[in-house]
Parts: sequence; structure tokens; C-alpha cells
Amino acid sequence: SKARSNLAEMEDLFYDLGSFAVDDPSMEGMSLQDTIKAVKPNILIGLSGVGGLFTDEVLTTMNENCATPPVIFPLSNPTSRSECTAEQAQRCTGGRAIFASGSPFPHCEVDGKILSSSQCNNRYIFPGLALGAALGQTGVVTNAMINRAAEALVELIDEDDLTRRATFPEKADIREISCHLACRTFEQAVEEGIKPANKQMLEAYQHGGEEELREYIYSKMWYPDYRPLVYLPPGKGE
Repeated sequence: SKARSNLAEMEDLFYDLGSFAVDDPSMEGMSLQDTIKAVKPNILIGLSGVGGLFTDEVLTTMNENCATPPVIFPLSNPTSRSECTAEQAQRCTGGRAIFASGSPFPHCEVDGKILSSSQCNNRYIFPGLALGAALGQTGVVTNAMINRAAEALVELIDEDDLTRRATFPEKADIREISCHLACRTFEQAVEEGIKPANKQMLEAYQHGGEEELREYIYSKMWYPDYRPLVYLPPGKGE
């Protein structure tokens, strides 16, 4: 709350924290479980680095006070620091949780159904976002470009992913994801009036739209194809 004596010092670590602090000091010092009972959140994000912080009691309380499937994101790494496990989250919520974690956990089976334990990892966003900006030579990465990349990732989630309650596209190849995000990032830059220095990429987009833009992006990706290091005369080694 705004009544916290060290709020100003905490803003050194958490930018603009005062804007999010509530005026009501009555919740100051309240336990996590009691806070959930009072606030009734529908999402619980763990960034504490404290392993096991989301206890069975906390997760059960979260489930009891959430009309919609509770979103449980224990994002701390490594596994020993994770606020809870995937199995724990699904067990305490009766298989209702939408789960993603910073550390990898095996998928869970609840009532004969496999529920995805997605790993929330920057490998999805960063490569595509950087590829679109660097290849396009946009000179800047705007907030709108970052948001567009995040929205583009959601576009790749299919019905099977939703059925398994996956929070990220699990079937898409990482190259496909990176190309799709790079395409959307570049499109956003153009829509914002940014003049990309890569005229060839811009011409591909203006001439053939999204299809030709994707072909250009794929053509500029690195593929690990190596020539043989040892010469073998024809017929030898066959």
C-alpha cells in the first residue's frame, strides 16, 4: 500500500510502483492466502524466487475464490525456486488451472485428460521480435511492435493447444514462430510510419504482401548446412 515506509526505496527495483500501490493500508502485512480471499484475483504470478511459496492452501483458496479457471504462473527459476509445480497446481484446482512456469514441468493427467504444463520462455518472443526489427533495419523497437509480436504469438495457438490448456503454441516449429512474429513486427513498424532501411524487405512487402514478406524472411534465416570436411573420392565410402 502507499502507507509502506520503504515504498520509495522499492521503486529502485520496481519502476513506478507507487502508481500500483493502493491507498487502503488495511491489507498491509496480510498473508498471501488472506490477500487472495480479500481480492479474489483470477491470476497468480510468481516472481519471488521463493520455492513452494504457492502452497496447497494458497492454490486451493485461489481455486475457491475464482469463478473462471485460475491462471497460475510460477515463473521463478530454477525448478527448486519455482513457487509450485504443475502437478500441485492442477491437483489443488481440480484440473482447472491454466498453468505456465519458468522452469519445465511434465504435463499432467487429470481425469484421463492430458493438461499442458507450458514453459513461459522468452525463446518465443525475442527471436522473432529481434529478427523483424534487425532484418528490417527499423532503427527502433516501439512498444507497439513489442505488443504486436506478443499478439502474433497467440495467433499460432490452435484448438488442440486450447483443449490441452496450453498457453503457447506447442505444435508450431520455432522457425515458423520466429518468421510469423518477424512479419508482424515489420508490418507494425510500417504501419507506424517508420521508414525501414532495408528497402528490399519493404519492396517485398509492398509487392507481394504478407506471403512475399515471409518468403524474404525465410530466405535470410541461417540454416546449419555444412559441407563435408573430409574429401572422399567418387565411389569411396558408398
